Amino acid sequence: MSWIDTVPESEAADVLSNIYTESRAKFGRVINLVKIQSLRPETMALGRQFYRHLMDSPGGLSRLQRVLIATVVSKVNGCLY
Repeated sequence: MSWIDTVPESEAADVLSNIYTESRAKFGRVINLVKIQSLRPETMALGRQFYRHLMDSPGGLSRLQRVLIATVVSKVNGCLY
């Protein structure tokens, strides 16, 4: 549990409710990475859109290569996600 204020799942509405629903569908729960961004759901939605663009757009790298690079960078940075 983070010490950052978050919007409880029972109070999520509109954009945040949709993001919480996507998190539950993908992970079986609303993950903390999503919860700590819950006070700014529109900003979080833009970040998610940017991430999807980076990972899914045509380019010189395959999706697998992009995922592997992201995994290594996360590990080097000590990130669990």
